[in-house]
Amino acid sequence: MSLKGKVAVVTGGNTGIGAAIVIGLAKQGANIVIDYRSHPDATEALEKKVATLGDQVLGVEADVSSTKDLQLLVDSAVKKFGRLDIFVNNAGVETRTSILTTSEAQYVKVLDVNLKSAFFGTQIAAKQMIKQGGGGRIINITSVHEDWPEVDPENWTD
Repeated sequence: MSLKGKVAVVTGGNTGIGAAIVIGLAKQGANIVIDYRSHPDATEALEKKVATLGDQVLGVEADVSSTKDLQLLVDSAVKKFGRLDIFVNNAGVETRTSILTTSEAQYVKVLDVNLKSAFFGTQIAAKQMIKQGGGGRIINITSVHEDWPEVDPENWTD
């Protein structure tokens, strides 16, 4: 499968599963916008690795819980590469707290990053893809930590 000439945005793309997705897309020839919120050194190292594969890459610091920043990611792809073909909703956070101690702020942060960003990221990406008239792909990723048992009652965000 060749993605030569395609443009992808990967949220939470600088570490873990996101970094693996970035490398996989780059190996297939895609140009990539890497969203990151932290670990700029990891982003820089990943940008260098992607560049060695012959693809173009752009790291963009953005908070996916903000619709303004989600728009920034799509706009950055279009400005740098002229289009958007693939949008990967990968960013996610968790709180390692008991259901008895989880604060409202912790709960809202998890919802904003894990749910709100996927919804509005999809909406913003889809609008751009429709505007281009050529379709595209939106991929939603989730990860489960069922192998980390806890003694205390856990909240659903673990």
